[in-house]
Amino acid sequence: MKTVSYFLCLVLTVLLCQCVTPINPDVRSLPPALVVDGLVTDQPGKNRVSMSFTADYTSTSLNYVAEKATVFVTNNTNQRTTFSETSPGFYQPDSSWRGSIGQSYTLHIRLSDGREYQSKPELLKPVAPIDSIYIEFNQQLKLGSDAYDKGFDVYLDLKDPATPDDNYRWSWVHYEPLVYCDVTRVQSCPGCAVYQEYGLTCCTRCWDIVRYQNLINITSDNAINGNRISRRPILRAPFNSYQPYYVEIEQQSLTKEAYTYLSAVKDMIQNVGGLFDAAPATLTGNISSVSQSDELVLGYFGASSMIIRPLYIDRSKAPVEPDIILAPPPQPPPTTCAKCAENLGRTSKAPRWWKF
Repeated sequence: MKTVSYFLCLVLTVLLCQCVTPINPDVRSLPPALVVDGLVTDQPGKNRVSMSFTADYTSTSLNYVAEKATVFVTNNTNQRTTFSETSPGFYQPDSSWRGSIGQSYTLHIRLSDGREYQSKPELLKPVAPIDSIYIEFNQQLKLGSDAYDKGFDVYLDLKDPATPDDNYRWSWVHYEPLVYCDVTRVQSCPGCAVYQEYGLTCCTRCWDIVRYQNLINITSDNAINGNRISRRPILRAPFNSYQPYYVEIEQQSLTKEAYTYLSAVKDMIQNVGGLFDAAPATLTGNISSVSQSDELVLGYFGASSMIIRPLYIDRSKAPVEPDIILAPPPQPPPTTCAKCAENLGRTSKAPRWWKF
């Protein structure tokens, strides 16, 4: 009987091992494609071009930045403005430079291997002013939980001009003042494997930069030309502190071509993933190869007039308590401080309208 049982176990083990044979799908390998995200505005410090290359679809794939390229824009009078690489794959002009309303701008790229690319001209159109911005506190039960999602919803109103083909995009940048710029781990006792985390205070004033990402907030005046745009949702500020919440709201103009492109991107983001959704198509923008017309180039170069409005949200008057985010305790003496890193997500330079 023991021999039979042993034999059955052996057979089952072999069958189970055969059931977990890895599947290696036949995935077509494509050459890396250049991805460009560029914008010229009439605001200093709000002009940039970022570039990367696509990678194969694998479990470890990622986009590789395009470094050491020559990047510049020309306007319709052939004036040239150079964009220098300020971080890997990220290019900006002089911080004081800005575009001009009514001018058309063309992006030119020469990669380190000599390949050249150029965008179609983009007209920098004016944008209507923001009439009002208002804040409403709101809390609602989180799905499947007894906890509440607490936050401050921000809306704006504006009057659309009577001219046709006015298109808008909204974004925002939040600056969060920091107390701790880094975290250090200290052994709880000599020779033991238990560590305690402590916060290292910033050596200077420092802010984390949180940018509007992922969602595309756009609209067109096709159905409301010349009328008001009311209660346009802009952002939801979290209620995790009583400290004022500082945010800069950006309203941009879009050309008809840029609006069409962003609408297609938005549809792809929202409609991919369901069983009956259409397969996503390759979405090309307004940039092409100068020497090889059939080369795939992804992304878009746009030109926008931009209005920036600062907003302080007084979170101390909410009717409930905030959801406090606990930070590590300060390092015990003797203490050291941590430098404020200067990058796209952190700065020691005070925001433009900061007043605290």
